[in-house]
Amino acid sequence: MIKKIALITILLSSLSYGAMIQKGLIVGIDTSITSSNINYAKNGSGITTSNYSAGGSLSPVSLKVGYQYYFTRIYGRISTQYEYNDNKLERYKIKNQVFELNTDYIPIIYKGDNSWHLRGIFGVGVGANKSSLVKYDDRLDSIGINLVPILNKETQWNMEYGFELGLLLEFDFGLGAELGYRVRSGLMGEFSDEDGANEVTFKLQTSEVYLGVNYLF
Repeated sequence: MIKKIALITILLSSLSYGAMIQKGLIVGIDTSITSSNINYAKNGSGITTSNYSAGGSLSPVSLKVGYQYYFTRIYGRISTQYEYNDNKLERYKIKNQVFELNTDYIPIIYKGDNSWHLRGIFGVGVGANKSSLVKYDDRLDSIGINLVPILNKETQWNMEYGFELGLLLEFDFGLGAELGYRVRSGLMGEFSDEDGANEVTFKLQTSEVYLGVNYLF
């Protein structure tokens, strides 16, 4: 009887050693190469100018905190503040920061051994971007009319949403590394001059390739 108990104890110990952490608090950080496209239009004095489109590349950093439960994780993401610049007409500069809630399905797609797993990442995110218009130059208006400058540059909060796909390499001691692709769309802001006669609207779409490091407690 004692031998059986000892054998079972040894067997259970060997099975538990190196077992993957499946649930707990997650803390992570990621950095991305972001390709952005901003569509914006100007309304003024009853005239709507042509839509403009400008893009650029950024490298924002994000902090992530949340909870993982086996094949699901829910986390909040906050990015550092960064700037979008009009690379086409040099017309505007916008400061932006992202606050999100994300839900990911992370199934195990390959088991290396008891010390690591490879997971897929299939997720959606929704949140808000905090935007402020730093610069806007009306002198570059395509129709050649000297309109009143955009002066109302208050900070705005607007909704954004999108999805992410990727791979997560997870180790038994809690460390994880992920590589993914993230797409986001949303309104950046609507700004007007002091009397409200002129208005400019910015809409944003981004595509990000990101690399992240997480720790599961």
